[in-house]
Amino acid sequence: MKNILIIAYFYPPLGGAGVQRTLKFAKFLEKFGYKVSVLTVNNEKGTIKDKSLELESTDGIKVFRAVQRENFIVNAIVNRNVTEIKTVKVDNKEDGIKESSEITLKFKVKRKIKKILLNVYRNIYIPDDKISWKKDAVTLGMKIIQEEKIHVIYSTSAPYTGHLIALELKQRSKVEWIADFRDQWVANPFIAYSAYAKRKNEKMEKWVIEKADAVISVSKPIIDDFVNRYKNQDVDKFSVITNGYDEEDFDGYNMDKLTSKYTITYNGTLYGKRSPKNFLIAINRLIEAGKVKPEEIIIKFVGQIGKDAQEDMKFFLVKHHNIIEFISYLPHKESLKKLEDSSASLLIIEDGEGSEGIYTGKIFEYIRSGRDVIGIVPAGVAKDLILDTNTGFCCHPEKIDEIEEVIYKSYSIWKGTEEKLDIQWKKVKRYNRENLTRELVKVIESL
Repeated sequence: MKNILIIAYFYPPLGGAGVQRTLKFAKFLEKFGYKVSVLTVNNEKGTIKDKSLELESTDGIKVFRAVQRENFIVNAIVNRNVTEIKTVKVDNKEDGIKESSEITLKFKVKRKIKKILLNVYRNIYIPDDKISWKKDAVTLGMKIIQEEKIHVIYSTSAPYTGHLIALELKQRSKVEWIADFRDQWVANPFIAYSAYAKRKNEKMEKWVIEKADAVISVSKPIIDDFVNRYKNQDVDKFSVITNGYDEEDFDGYNMDKLTSKYTITYNGTLYGKRSPKNFLIAINRLIEAGKVKPEEIIIKFVGQIGKDAQEDMKFFLVKHHNIIEFISYLPHKESLKKLEDSSASLLIIEDGEGSEGIYTGKIFEYIRSGRDVIGIVPAGVAKDLILDTNTGFCCHPEKIDEIEEVIYKSYSIWKGTEEKLDIQWKKVKRYNRENLTRELVKVIESL
């Protein structure tokens, strides 16, 4: 069996959605008989931690940690303005009365300043603010390749610095290399590059795509974009391996558990353009129309919430503060427990260029949970997955009438006035992480 070096910035004890794909690939590659080494960062400050994942990441897997110089500027201005909160403060109740309340001038100014600072930051730190990890990681990586007799390098992004580390190791060692993209790079519609930063990133992306022996990604639209832009590359080097769920994480999970209230749970971070505002407007309208009783519903946000999202929640909290529950970031399996205690799960993907290729990591655990997925999503892979597996209902993120309709359908199922969804479990099981790692094995063995 081949010896594999995985290069991943996000790895336990760091937590969050970016960790799961790498962690599960490492876990199942080791189970399949591969010797796995992981090169990661030395426990970065300012990032959420999930120490429960360390138990899963150590069995038979060697973990090496490279030093990253701390960046105080980045920590100050580029933390997505997310916080772990127990409530959202409403300073002026009059600001929150209307559904379409205008964002205050003060808030607009703050957002404009942040955007300017972000543009400055992206011109300084290329390809990203993790670049200070590269120097020590390359040195340590060469030592691992020699001592562990590595046959294949696997690097994953974001952050994209991981691919630059792998590129240099590939050039020095001539070891085969798989580059994995959890998100788009240059074509990422949610990153506003300056002309200078875009040119630099385009050059780096080109190096990575052309020098990697195989390129994989979580969704077909991302791969299609690469194939379209790099026509000089053999199309066979590109493949799709989606994210998924680990069946072992659901050990002891009670699929048939009933809830005393209609409980909608959002697991994960809310930041940037990802806003719960239209969802909350729809809930408010259902309550005001008498279709949903306020004493029968609870909405749980589990994870970190950005300042923009907090601002968007204020109108609702003025009227229905007792309906929303805020829960700080939880260890992964505890967050799944919150799904078990729910009637429905909430997925929000903002509309816009590139959104058709976004799954989000949580969607696969949502479809496995057996709880209705309320998919507030545009046309694309996420919507297709929910409808194909018949695990929930979908509506456009900008169409509040549609959002109302799907919430009411799910609420009616909880009330017992509508039939439960006939989930297509055979299709759901395609996204078991163990099965998906077998797809990665095919790529490894083809090199």
